[in-house]
Amino acid sequence: MIRTIATVVIACLAVCACVKHNPSGHRVDPDQGGGHDGKDELVLRERTDWTIRYVAREDWVNDDGSVDRVEHFKFAYTGSTYYIIRFVRPEDFRDAYNSDAAAFFTYEAESLLKDAKADGVDFWQYTDEVFAPAIKDVYFNRLRSGTWTAFLVELDGKGAVTGNYAEETFTISEEDPSDAYLSWLGRWEVTNGKVGYELTVSPLDNNYLYRVDGWECGGAAGDFQMDQEYLETEFWAPDGCMYFISQFLGSYDDEKFGTVDELFLGRIFDSGGYTVITDEGLDLAVAAFTGDKAELRPMNVTLSTSGGDYTTTFDSMLYYMWVHSSEEYVPYHSNAARLPLTMTRVPGTKASAAPLAKERPATRPSIHHLQPKAARGARNSVAKKAVRMK
Repeated sequence: MIRTIATVVIACLAVCACVKHNPSGHRVDPDQGGGHDGKDELVLRERTDWTIRYVAREDWVNDDGSVDRVEHFKFAYTGSTYYIIRFVRPEDFRDAYNSDAAAFFTYEAESLLKDAKADGVDFWQYTDEVFAPAIKDVYFNRLRSGTWTAFLVELDGKGAVTGNYAEETFTISEEDPSDAYLSWLGRWEVTNGKVGYELTVSPLDNNYLYRVDGWECGGAAGDFQMDQEYLETEFWAPDGCMYFISQFLGSYDDEKFGTVDELFLGRIFDSGGYTVITDEGLDLAVAAFTGDKAELRPMNVTLSTSGGDYTTTFDSMLYYMWVHSSEEYVPYHSNAARLPLTMTRVPGTKASAAPLAKERPATRPSIHHLQPKAARGARNSVAKKAVRMK
């Protein structure tokens, strides 16, 4: 849940000049009131009296005493309804939406309403995404380093975009790497004795993200060899561990299946067989040192069912394609490595100053959703979506 109490400003990072958009087919009128004009064309009005200010990256102490790094923002919104905040990297905004702010805002509002309808609630009940005018200080999940644009988008009482918005572009500098972060770099033999891979861990964002190559490379002749693909894993400073997380990787047109989304997801195994858990952003497994080796252990996940909630652990994690035409999840590999896995460093590969890995080109906006992370023990509280594999 979003914390909205005030706090002492610790430090400010560089804030760049605001970039004003004039998307094709949409009028932009600065400082004008009002909402949608009733036509098909959405009129955007940039409100310069509404402000977005990045304050600092700060420590957030969770209820169990653990500490997360979060981003502190201050907002000045003088409207009378609600607003949402969306973060996007400028290059992603350009590539995925052709810098069309009206299309971006509309998509986000409609997605919010769709989710609320599916959950049987009013959109404004998503208090970690929809903010009232009185809310000025908000803390968000840590953002990767680099340049971002924050959009404050006004919604009317029914959840539609009014056309009024504010924006600010800012830059977050990369941190110097800690020894604990550097300790995971290098090549690792990862196996459960039956199935295994050789993984290469390289730095992506110091003290936060790694690039991991090699998952699902090798296997049966009919399998997709994922040697051109890679994962992003997360370093968590309080325990020095590396977390594998469910994630969206991109979209493309496949010769056999048509349009597909590529994802990395976890699955469970129970009396009904394998079930893939489709939520993004879940901790699937954690890599923890055990002496001179490490172990990749499954994380817990709680499922909501008609018979009540129950908690289990992830059995394995795989690359999947989501096939748009048939609405099904298809694994790329037939023989996944079941958790846990032993990790043994390849001799001579420990890296203390490896060059930064190249980031994945985005195929949709990298929107960073909003609530600060709970402590690791409280993560994965409920997975709302579970799809039975055919």
